[in-house]
Amino acid sequence: MDFRELSYIIAVADHHSVTEAAKKLYISQPSLSYIISKVEEDLGVKLFDRKTNPISLTYAGERYVKTAREILLLKDNLRRELADIGHGQKGRINIGIPTERAGYMLPKVIGPFRAQFPNIEIHLQESKSEEIITNLMNDKIAFCVLPGGTDHLPVGVKTEYIYTERLFLVAGKDMIAEEMLVSPGGRMVRDASNILEDLPEVDLMKLRELPFIIMKRGQYIRRKVDDIFRRFDFLPKEIMEVSSCISATQLAASGLGVTIVPERAIVPFQNPNFRVYNYGPTPDCWEVNAVYKESVYLGEAERGLIETMQHVFEAESREDRRQCGTYAENHPRNAQHTDGGGKRDPHERMSDQPL
Repeated sequence: MDFRELSYIIAVADHHSVTEAAKKLYISQPSLSYIISKVEEDLGVKLFDRKTNPISLTYAGERYVKTAREILLLKDNLRRELADIGHGQKGRINIGIPTERAGYMLPKVIGPFRAQFPNIEIHLQESKSEEIITNLMNDKIAFCVLPGGTDHLPVGVKTEYIYTERLFLVAGKDMIAEEMLVSPGGRMVRDASNILEDLPEVDLMKLRELPFIIMKRGQYIRRKVDDIFRRFDFLPKEIMEVSSCISATQLAASGLGVTIVPERAIVPFQNPNFRVYNYGPTPDCWEVNAVYKESVYLGEAERGLIETMQHVFEAESREDRRQCGTYAENHPRNAQHTDGGGKRDPHERMSDQPL
């Protein structure tokens, strides 16, 4: 038994297909089939039930894959520890981050990080939030960056706060009539201090007849918007689903509907064709956190990347923290544990409460 065999069996289990796993591993399908058969012969048990379609693990296979993941995790932890002994001078970091968030955060972070760790490669896995969590739990990435607090996270992970982000309603400049406003507000764009402030507030209940643009399922922003609708007992008459917050903002700017998006989807645009609104008397916010498994050893470079993110976004989100009322000026950065399912230590602050 070697590490390669462990990885091959895990790949077949993850893809439920020898052919698909072979493509992913860049080996031929007959070669992979031979390796699996040889492992089964050596162990004296069948790992896969080939009568099902797609193929599935036997009980012995489930035990094998579970232990194989643990062995490979121990190997990776050892590699990280040994790299730290060499002061993290060389290596690669595997992280997961939603595609649009990567475009917003990483350009601000990569420069300062490379100044500290010039020989560390950053390998990104960009995907939907739920797929990123799956990759994290299957040890394909060391940590991920996700919004939305901890209620949605699985058992056995830790979170470290990076920054607070506000959510806003965006609409075309002529879509919101004056009678739909609770208060007129003032500006709609960011000022020199990079803060969206003094915005008009809409009465969400008066927008029922307007088309709403929301994210497809599988993204945490969709979960958040669904929670907002439930909180306000609000159901739009017409819904358009898209895959991107940036697309939602652009469609709203074109007058095709209204949308609720995080601040990062608004900041890149200085578009005179859209307006930004609050949709309640108290701002809606969520945390953006680094998330990693309790069993994973984060190396010096990985810790350095998280700390760089915290430093870069600390000042930028200070006003958002004040507006949301969720953080003191100096937010503690120690890791928080979660056992998933929304169950938390009673002394820990709930991070995604409706605000």
